[in-house]
This record gives sequence, C-alpha cells and structure tokens, in this order.
Amino acid sequence: MNHSTRVYDNTSGARNSRRLWAIGALAAALATGVAQADSAPAPTLTVELGAAWQARNDARIENEPPNTRFAIDEITGSGPYAAGRIAFEWSLAERHRLRLLAAPLRVDDTGISDETIVFRETVFDPGRVRAEYQFDSGRLGYRYVFHDTERWTWSGGATLNIRDAEIRLSQDGTSRSRSDTGVVPLLALVGERRIAPGWRALLDFEGLAAPQGRAIDATLQAGYDLTPSLHLSGGYRVLDGGADNDDLYTFARFDFAVLALHWRFR
Repeated sequence: MNHSTRVYDNTSGARNSRRLWAIGALAAALATGVAQADSAPAPTLTVELGAAWQARNDARIENEPPNTRFAIDEITGSGPYAAGRIAFEWSLAERHRLRLLAAPLRVDDTGISDETIVFRETVFDPGRVRAEYQFDSGRLGYRYVFHDTERWTWSGGATLNIRDAEIRLSQDGTSRSRSDTGVVPLLALVGERRIAPGWRALLDFEGLAAPQGRAIDATLQAGYDLTPSLHLSGGYRVLDGGADNDDLYTFARFDFAVLALHWRFR
C-alpha cells in the first residue's frame, strides 16, 4: 500500500499526556502517605516516556467472510508515535511488592489504502481512510522477591491486566468500530543487576500465551542513580499480542525507545 499522504492528529497524544500526569499526581499523593506510614522499603513512582513504532498491526473483524484482513500500520504508517506510562510500586513487607500501572497507547492517522477493506460488514473503498487504534492497559501486579544478593535481585508473580481496546475505520462520513474491554491474567518476572556503583540494568517481563492468542510486555533498560531518590534509565520495550477466534483476528507488535525517571519516596 502507499501511505505517503498522511494527516497527523495530535489530540489523542495530548489527552494521553493529561491522563498520565493526573495518574502521576494521584500516585505521588498515595506514595507520600505510604512512605510515612510504612517501615517497609520505600515506594517508587516511575514515569516512562518514549516513541513507539508499529512492526505489525493486522485485524479482521468479524473473523469470517465477507470481512477481510487488513494492516492498520499500512494505512497509518509505522510511526513513530508518542507513548508513555506510569507505574507505582510499594512493598507490603521486605519481599512482597505490589504494582499499579497505567499504559495508554493510541494510533490515529489518515492514509491511503489501495485495496478494498471490509470491516464489520462495511465496505471501505480504496483511497483515503482514517484508522484509529487504541490499546490502553491498567494493571495490578504482585511480586515476590525470591533472590536478593549484592549483585542481583529477582522477583516473580502475577498481574491482572484490564485492557480497553478499540479499532475504528472512517471514510467519507462512514465509520465503523469494534471495542473490547476485558481482564487478562499475566505472569511476571523482574530482574535487576547492579553493574557498578550507581549503575543498574533492568529486565521487566509480563506475559502469557495460549492457543487463542498471547500478550507480552517486556523491557530491557540500563540506568544511573542521579541522586539517592532519583534514578534515570533508558532502553527498549516491546509490546506484542493479539487473539484469533471466531469473533475476531487482531495481532499487533510495537517497538519502543524509552526513557524513564524513577522517584523513590524516602
């Protein structure tokens, strides 16, 4: 497909930024109260910003004729798109940790399709098409620290991921969409390596796979302690997943370049 003609819409990015800052303010207030009331390790607020590229974003809804499979990324282009997330982690005890996370993701662009798309029994002709893709995640996770030495800390556990997803196509006043909200359980593994004084590397994985689909969110980062309370890190994140069932076919992969600031409340 040719997607050289593209119209960018920054309104969803602005909404995401406002939502992230509101969540961050709430988490900071909560963290202050936890830090004052709890003798366990200090809670941490993480704000992550970055750029996301679509490596793949395919859909067919509903997953039967006459509907056709199409590539959202071939309409919108691969990116980059602004992305961000906020996480708040605190300790119930020395080895027991909870984490709240909000991770919105939006793609909203107009491009050129050179083939007919049938989406939810609605025909979209070749030409200019607007494609909107939303995949917002809200998560509550539990981690147990099972290995903690001078060099390494490893923890594992589980996460409940509440996803709010939507795909929408629009053309010449015609618009069709499919939204889906649900809860998905994920397994979690986190590893931290102290490289040198002030320097740390982080592996953070959440994911689960089944015959009907998969969900993977993983990052590899390295960072430095700016102060005893502030840690700056950067690296790579991948978000990959989808489902293939009688109702729908949708699989997407996003690659991120990220920069994160971790604020430990003392």
